[in-house]
Amino acid sequence: MTNEEILQAMVRRATRRRFLQRAGGLGVGALALPGLLAACGDDEEGGSTATAEKTAGPAEVPAATGRLDYLSWEGYDIPDALKAWKQANKIDIKTNYIANHDDIQAKIKAGGSAGGFDITTYYQGYKQLYAQLKILKPIDESKLPELANLDEFWGKDLGNFWVDPDGTRTGVPWTWTALGISYDEAKVEAPASNYDLLDPKFKGKVAIVDDPTGAWAMSTHILGMKPDEIKKADLAKVNDFLSQMIAQSSGVSPSFGDVTTKLTSGDALVAWQGWSAVNKFAADAGTKTIKWTLPKEGGFTACDCWAIASTSDNDDAVYAWMNETMKPEVHAAAADYVVGGVTVGDAFPLVSKDVQKLYPRDQQAEVLEKAPLYNNPPVESEEFVTFEEVLKNWQELKAGAQS
Repeated sequence: MTNEEILQAMVRRATRRRFLQRAGGLGVGALALPGLLAACGDDEEGGSTATAEKTAGPAEVPAATGRLDYLSWEGYDIPDALKAWKQANKIDIKTNYIANHDDIQAKIKAGGSAGGFDITTYYQGYKQLYAQLKILKPIDESKLPELANLDEFWGKDLGNFWVDPDGTRTGVPWTWTALGISYDEAKVEAPASNYDLLDPKFKGKVAIVDDPTGAWAMSTHILGMKPDEIKKADLAKVNDFLSQMIAQSSGVSPSFGDVTTKLTSGDALVAWQGWSAVNKFAADAGTKTIKWTLPKEGGFTACDCWAIASTSDNDDAVYAWMNETMKPEVHAAAADYVVGGVTVGDAFPLVSKDVQKLYPRDQQAEVLEKAPLYNNPPVESEEFVTFEEVLKNWQELKAGAQS
């Protein structure tokens, strides 16, 4: 199946609903398929309501000057890859790191001393919520000549995650990951199914990260449903699956770092949601037998996008930043730094062999078909399970497993 066919299939699945029926979530992942996995990890080496202005003539990068206020995850500011650019343009970066994705909308909406942010990012599942809150500025594509470097798949819109139905762009996809199962190949075979992890032999040996919306997206996908369209009557089905999976763990991990530690120490044999970057984390710690697989039910994918905050007072510097990160050599360095998949096709040959193995370009379409990009649970809905209900149920399930 070609990228275009995959794109069309995923667009058909990604139906659009009212803005109030969308909400946020967080999650991370990475990719590789069975058959390729044996080699992984062991290498030696909002939306404003206005439409974005589209001007005639060739695209031109604005001059970057002054201070740029950054609001997102630590690491996404890719300090090494952008070091030369910052020095050449005498750009002063003020970093504002978030603890969770909800910090973004909270801080931008707060304004005052907490406002004034310029560049930010969003996981695609947040798009409709951010459009509703009007915390993103439209992006003028005439100021992004490097946008042409996006490969065929990421260069087109998908489910209106980064381009609105009216053509207004609010995001630039720059890194992506998919979630499946991590495992220690020295001790177990690659699980063929998510349900394999419910086998009694894995009791107390399943590592699970504390990511409620990621766990929700994974569970609903496995059950053949969509995370943003779970009828309240079906909540019990999802909770039943989640409770069984949590019961297989020795306790929910606060981070992927803790998941890695459990796998490398032998406290866990497998991890759900599994992130292939854990392969590299484990290898860097001396354990090269941690692998990643996408089981037959698949998983889900998260794509992070650059965006201009509604509070920005230095848009030109944001455009310059975005352009710089879409140059193949800079994009490749950024992919290596965050251990993520590339959206610029020409960057792939430039990334490390480890990252190439984790995110093989020749299997991208297949992975994205098995692990689609989804919207997150709705903010408000009388029909579907809401974001708040997802969080509440996750806390109850964790508490029940610990009691």
